[in-house]
Amino acid sequence: MRHLILFGSLILFPTFVKAQDGDKILDLALAPKSIVKINLVGYAMLSINANYEYMVGPKTSVGLLGGYKIPSTFTLDAIGTLSDETMTYTGQITPEGLFLNPYFRFYMAKAMKGFYLEAFTRYYSYTYLVPYDYEKNGGNIRANLDGTATGFGGGLALGVQLELGPRIYLDLNTGFGVASGDMHVQTNDPNLDAADYQKIKKNIEENAADADVRIMFLGKTLDGLVAGANDSSAWADINNELFPLFRGGICLGFAF
Repeated sequence: MRHLILFGSLILFPTFVKAQDGDKILDLALAPKSIVKINLVGYAMLSINANYEYMVGPKTSVGLLGGYKIPSTFTLDAIGTLSDETMTYTGQITPEGLFLNPYFRFYMAKAMKGFYLEAFTRYYSYTYLVPYDYEKNGGNIRANLDGTATGFGGGLALGVQLELGPRIYLDLNTGFGVASGDMHVQTNDPNLDAADYQKIKKNIEENAADADVRIMFLGKTLDGLVAGANDSSAWADINNELFPLFRGGICLGFAF
């Protein structure tokens, strides 16, 4: 009898293994391959965004977070004085523009669920105005610098993605990286003349080392600032400035 039972087990065991393999294949085939998400943290910071993640392997996925930073105000500190006239940047900037965040994820257990390690890149392109005041001919004039900022970088993040219900997911992540960015600001105020623009250029160059200008997406370091002027405008550029990147999200998504 024992031999008969052993013989029957040997016959049935391959069938049992095949059934288990078939169940895994079926689960994999029926599992959602895509998730569309929104980052609630981004919306809290006035950034309209959408996030698409696609499974490319049993433990891997790729995705793209993209959005638009709608105008919101950030504080900007002062920069220097003009030689014989007062010229100060007095307060606030309002950046807006596009950002893109492609990423690759490796999940510890299986794709789209559980803990993961993420490698991400980030690109942004913003425009903004920088208000400033200056005195000329005994009067006070308020004007704006026109600014642009672009940057590209990348880093690593850790996160966990949880299934809250049928096809409803919660994605929590945080990460850190490094980016390189460029900034350009320019003024062509009609109240200024060619001599004023040359003074502005000189003032920027002389005060760049001591200036304390805080700009959210480029930090506050002005090393490498280059100023210029012509008969109708003055400007300043910062190129290839390194600054930290932070990635974080509380995302809700729908899988399909």
